Amino acid sequence: MATFVYEAMREPGEVIKGELDAEDANAAASSLVARGYHVIRVNDANALAGRRVRLRLGIWGGLKRRDLVRFTRDTASLLRAGLPLSQALVTLRNRAAAKSAWRAVLGGLRARLEDGQTFSQALAAYPSIFDAMYVNLVRAGEESGKLIEVLTRLSDLGEKRDEIQARVKMALVYPAVMLVVGFVTVFVMVSFVVPMFMDVFQETGQTLPLITRMLVAISHFMAQWWPAVLGGVCGAVFVAGRYIKTRAGRRQADALLLNSPLIGRVMRQYEIGAFARTLGTLLGSGIPVVSALNITASTLRNTRYSEAVRQMAVEVREGGLVSASVAACPLFPESVANVLGVGEQTGDLAGACHQLADENERDIDREVKVMMTLMEPLMIVLMGLVVGFIVIAMLLPIFSLGDAIQI
Repeated sequence: MATFVYEAMREPGEVIKGELDAEDANAAASSLVARGYHVIRVNDANALAGRRVRLRLGIWGGLKRRDLVRFTRDTASLLRAGLPLSQALVTLRNRAAAKSAWRAVLGGLRARLEDGQTFSQALAAYPSIFDAMYVNLVRAGEESGKLIEVLTRLSDLGEKRDEIQARVKMALVYPAVMLVVGFVTVFVMVSFVVPMFMDVFQETGQTLPLITRMLVAISHFMAQWWPAVLGGVCGAVFVAGRYIKTRAGRRQADALLLNSPLIGRVMRQYEIGAFARTLGTLLGSGIPVVSALNITASTLRNTRYSEAVRQMAVEVREGGLVSASVAACPLFPESVANVLGVGEQTGDLAGACHQLADENERDIDREVKVMMTLMEPLMIVLMGLVVGFIVIAMLLPIFSLGDAIQI
């Protein structure tokens, strides 16, 4: 039995909406006709909810990546315990009582399985939740009879991704927060605090030092035009955000990020690690090399690396080696090509990819620690210089005023 949402008419001009349980859409429509309704529309409630979930999936959406990882891990565990896939989905749906969005997805998957679709076909109906890599790996697991093993690999991959992303976010968020807090502090001091002292200095009639006059000019400007300055900053952030969403803007932002001091090295290692981990997982599950490269390219966040990996797929399709394509790409260091070359020679390219990913994760840990060690004193010095400028500019007239009173 499935739940269907319907719209029907019983009297001219009166539209009735509701839900009912039936075996399928035809049975639901027949039930409404038997009640004397004129059926306008009958839709699967789980499918409708699933589409809404896809639109809301993300940082602020109804589902998080950890929900997907947990679903994959729990599905593998239930299948390993001997439950049929359909019953496993029912069990997971019952567990997700507090997550109505995820319940809708699980209900939609089960309904499609009962309609005769394979698990991979059912997953493909939710492309914003289950990406091409996920669907292709599940399809490979179904065809090889190793679905449990594939789901376990997918959950391991998801957990590794979350762990690495958390480290990279930690490296990016700290300086961003420090800059925002520093900007707000200086903005408030210059726009609202400094003018109160400047009025006192001007009443004394003394000649203010150059550094103080500079601060007075900045303060007067900010006090008078702070709404325009704040609006300009917000507008610039908005325009930059919209531009980054375009293809050209995204490419420029990704290139700038890769070439940034300190952060650029971490981002390069993150993309290389994601490339190696994903490619190794796909190859280990029986996906052909060319298909694995194309799928891997679609999962990479940085467009420069994504485009480079797609070009590798073209070169490998024409008879080239993965290691040779990597060696020719300036985005990858020579050591990556060497490790992959050894994997190709020994016939264990997937194992070489996992080894490379493990090494990159250790490198990212070291780089993040180094960056945080350097970033903290750097931000403190920067903020100290700005605040010191303001404090000195305010203290100099006070010292001059004290000397004048003593005289």
